[in-house]
Order: sequence, then C-alpha cells, then structure tokens
Amino acid sequence: MTKRHTIGVISFLLLSGVSMAGNKSNDGRSPCLEPRRYFLKLQTMTAADTGSAGVAVKLPSPVVGYVDTSIDSFYYGNAAQSDFQGPLSAVADSTRWFIMADTNNRTLLDTITFYYERKPVFLSTACGYAMVYSLKNIVTTNYAIDSARIEKTEVTNATDVIHVKVFYKN
Repeated sequence: MTKRHTIGVISFLLLSGVSMAGNKSNDGRSPCLEPRRYFLKLQTMTAADTGSAGVAVKLPSPVVGYVDTSIDSFYYGNAAQSDFQGPLSAVADSTRWFIMADTNNRTLLDTITFYYERKPVFLSTACGYAMVYSLKNIVTTNYAIDSARIEKTEVTNATDVIHVKVFYKN
C-alpha cells in the first residue's frame, strides 16, 4: 500500500466514525425528542337526565389498571380524581381496563373494553414509528358505571383532549 492510499483510508475511517457518532447523543440516549407512546385520556362524569351533558365527577379513591395482563394498576390514587390516562396495547386490537371508583367500596369495580384500530405512523429517522389508535367501540360493565361515550376517536400525542367520557350512576 502506498502512503497516499493509507492516508486516504485513515481519513475515510475517521470521517465515518465522526458521522456515525453524530447519530447518538454523548450519553447513549436516542436523539428522539418526540413521545413515541400515546395514551388514552378518560374523564369520569355524573350521568345527566338528558343523556348528553354531564359534570366531571371526582372518584373518591380510585384505582385504574389492566384486566388481562400481569401489570396490575397504572393509577392508584389516594386522592379524588376525575381524569385518567393509560396506554393501549400496541399488539392487540382491544384493551380492557378496570376502574374501582373507591378503594373503600370494592363492589364498585367496573371494566371498560376499548376496541380500536392500530396505525403505525412514521415520525422521523431518529424516532422511528409510533402507534396511533382509532377508537371504534367501548363496552363497559354497569355496577357503578351508567354509560360511556367516545368523544375523540384518534388517540395521538395531543395533550388537551379527552378521548372517552364515563358516566357514573347518581
């Protein structure tokens, strides 16, 4: 190998290393700054006589979680709460949550099953893909819940939206 050829190969390797190092941050984290997991937002309401209106009602000591997985609850509240958010499954077309309105009255446990369509959406080369969900239907048990309604069908990274309203019996 000639000296000129050797310098060319070393320059190429150095430049390749610099450009590859630019794809990761110095501490090993991904350079993606966008959220890649989107959460369904649910609000609890009092049932109204008209069937369409309602007032947000805080559940006294709620617990919210999954029914069909080994992960128990993703919200365990010691304080009254009316707004909840949780993940949907990226590998199934439905997810079932339980909502216990009050830990002091365990008979008020209901389940909500969300049926949806999953759509992978390309974010960027740094972030890859995220899963967007399109809600199709919801089914609830009716121990404490009167009814539920889909407000916004698309579950994305929007932060100022309520996807589902759950109406509790008076």
